[in-house]
Amino acid sequence: MMNYDSVSTVVGRIKEDLEHDFRLKNVAMEGNIIGLKRASTGHWYMNIHDDKASIRAVLFRNRAGTMMSTVKEGDRVVVTGEVNVYEKGGTFSFIIERLFSQGVGNLQQQYEKNKAELYAQGYFDKDNKKELPRFPWKVGVLTSATGAVLHDIQKIRAERNEYIEVVLYPVPVQGDGAAPKLVKALEEAGKNRDLDVLILARGGGSMEDLWCFNDPAVVRAVYNTQVPIITAVGHETDTTLVDYAADVRAATPTHAAELAFPSFTDIQLQIAALTETAGRLMDDCIERRFSQWERTATRIRLHQYNEFVSVKKDNLNRLVESARQKTEYLLLQKQHALDKIKSRAEGMNPTAFLRKGYGQLLQNGEVIVGITAVNRKKPLEVQLVDGIIVAEVKEVIGRGEKNGQIKKL
Repeated sequence: MMNYDSVSTVVGRIKEDLEHDFRLKNVAMEGNIIGLKRASTGHWYMNIHDDKASIRAVLFRNRAGTMMSTVKEGDRVVVTGEVNVYEKGGTFSFIIERLFSQGVGNLQQQYEKNKAELYAQGYFDKDNKKELPRFPWKVGVLTSATGAVLHDIQKIRAERNEYIEVVLYPVPVQGDGAAPKLVKALEEAGKNRDLDVLILARGGGSMEDLWCFNDPAVVRAVYNTQVPIITAVGHETDTTLVDYAADVRAATPTHAAELAFPSFTDIQLQIAALTETAGRLMDDCIERRFSQWERTATRIRLHQYNEFVSVKKDNLNRLVESARQKTEYLLLQKQHALDKIKSRAEGMNPTAFLRKGYGQLLQNGEVIVGITAVNRKKPLEVQLVDGIIVAEVKEVIGRGEKNGQIKKL
């Protein structure tokens, strides 16, 4: 059974092929407008055609700006953009980025030519962008001295940070002689090291009105400024070549002023935070230093303590040795005394007498210490060292108490 591709698969392949075809990216196309219609969403729909072909085109509301203010059905225009495939409907359209009347077509071609050359020369290199300072003191403004742009910038300064000084470089912002004067002012302001930020700004206008900001000499002057520069030329949908060379591109002059003039309140909060951080870092540093000093002092004290302990240990050893000698002497004396006591005790021990051949007389379990205690009618027990002898009393002979003569009792 054969496997068939789905419609979505085929349309997806077409979309993928078109999206990867560089020839359909950044296309500049010339033709006449037919079927011009503005939807309720604000988007513009039309067909761009010539005598041989036609293509559906869309200009979305967020890109339209003032481009459609003078365009009407049948006008011959130049459009730039890219081809896009709508898969659900299986159709493709041209998505318009910019739209010009036929007279502007030559300017657009020159714009694209200048853009390609300046890009190749590195003037749009993002790696060379300078950062805006966090706390600027002086801002240089390059714009018309009589236009609304300067008023808008001064208004934002007054609202956000009136302590920042503004240095005005009045310049023409349109016309044939504007470009050289812009270059001169940019070179002067760009070398002024007293400035922290530059603003190059003007209000909206047609491509012809803004053309001096696409001049290669002006673009190079913007790129070569030693001071960070913000550009705000035209409406948000307008992009001039100086925007690519600037360090920061602002959507409007008001936006540029907001970037250049940080809020004084925010600065106070940042300074407070930095002060707190600095204080914490200082406390940490002091604590680390104190810990180091404490460890050093501890080592010194420990060294002194070790010396002290060594001396005391020697003294203690001498005391211990002296005490040991005295103790041994006292023990020897006590041993002699104990031996004497032991000798006396052994001499008083009845068993010791028995070992010498003596015997102990007992009668009725009591020791006989004198003849008066002897009962002649009862047997005597003679306790010897290794046993007892039972004997009868035959006769009791004692000494007289007065003359000591022996007599029978």
